[in-house]
Amino acid sequence: MDAGRKRHQMFAKRVCGVLMLTVLLSLIPSVSRTETTSAFQEGVEYVKLRLYPQAVDTFKAILAQQPTNVDALFQLANVYKLQDELELAIETFNQIFTAAAEIKNVPPSTAERIYGLTHLALAEIYCKQSQLDIAEQHAKEAVERSPAEADTHYRLGYIYTHQAKFDAALAAFKRTLARNPDFPEVYEWLGLIALMRNEPQQAVAHYQTAIEKKPYVQSAYYNLAKAYRLLGDMPAATEQLKHFHQMKAYYDRTYAIESALAEEPLNTTLRLELAEIHLAHKHIAAAVATYQALIRLHPNLTVGYDKLGRLYMNLNMSERAIPFFQKVLELNPNAVEAHVRLGWLYTKSKAFDKAESHLQTAIKQMPHLSLAYHGLAEIYTQQGHIQKAIDVYQHLTKIEPNDDEARKALHNLERLKRSSQTTP
Repeated sequence: MDAGRKRHQMFAKRVCGVLMLTVLLSLIPSVSRTETTSAFQEGVEYVKLRLYPQAVDTFKAILAQQPTNVDALFQLANVYKLQDELELAIETFNQIFTAAAEIKNVPPSTAERIYGLTHLALAEIYCKQSQLDIAEQHAKEAVERSPAEADTHYRLGYIYTHQAKFDAALAAFKRTLARNPDFPEVYEWLGLIALMRNEPQQAVAHYQTAIEKKPYVQSAYYNLAKAYRLLGDMPAATEQLKHFHQMKAYYDRTYAIESALAEEPLNTTLRLELAEIHLAHKHIAAAVATYQALIRLHPNLTVGYDKLGRLYMNLNMSERAIPFFQKVLELNPNAVEAHVRLGWLYTKSKAFDKAESHLQTAIKQMPHLSLAYHGLAEIYTQQGHIQKAIDVYQHLTKIEPNDDEARKALHNLERLKRSSQTTP
């Protein structure tokens, strides 16, 4: 058991930074004396973009005017935590208890939630500092104050796992899943506990669930391979190690770029490269977030809107794609490709007038753009305007004699026209 605990502690040290949860922006308590200001929203945007010095300045400016603004205190403390300025984070989180007590007419349930989330954040920090006894006390307070929050039970289970109190950890994780069944990190720790108890079959089930819910965490593949080895299934173990190395390469590349972006947050080339890497690994949410960050940092850069529009097109999400191509044209009315893509998207949604307008504009700008003619003919065909579609294809075959697809479509339409004329 001692050897097992040592192995567990080494593993925990290695993955602690990777699996540590951060307090989500959506969990921030909203009890400021005034409505959320534009300055506060600006600070939140800085946090999302990892522009931490600007975020610190913004929240400090708010607090200079409103010293008991709990939202700003919470955000400022969170920024310190993200910067690994942990003592400042602890000091600022502790100020929330005093500030919340000074706010009048706060419903008891809201106050409890503030205290609960603040204790949760402190528990996370003390975990990061390996002060597990202090972390445990804060986690217990968080559970007592905010029992409905899955994160509070998860943090307590996380701490118990690191203390090798596996029965207590399992109970905490069970409560977590009762509140949020789609909590991938829980299944990873359940898998680890199963491995520590020499229950490889259970470990396999837990790690498979973790990967299904969050397929981009490399440690899950490594430990799944370990579980298969313990079961004597070497082909399965080899396959999971292969996935582990793929995910590790992916993680290493993205980590390197994100580290570079921390130094050069306005570097467009790096953000585009990061998004492409995410797309290559089918991590769509990360790619979308990267393009969104690019747009926020460079609101007049067409490439960000174009990339997001194309991404949503590929996902067959036309309604989401359209506004991005419209923004491209707002910034650059001569962007022919955006006109063509909008022509296709509007055709798909049966908005034929809009589709025709965009394709006609594209043709005016590039009279030999065969793709636009194909799109225009498709519009007329869907509307039943067969002769107009024939006219388009006849023109296209004159300017592009080698367009076999246009010739075939023209032949089919002419045959359809003759058939309709001879039908009584």
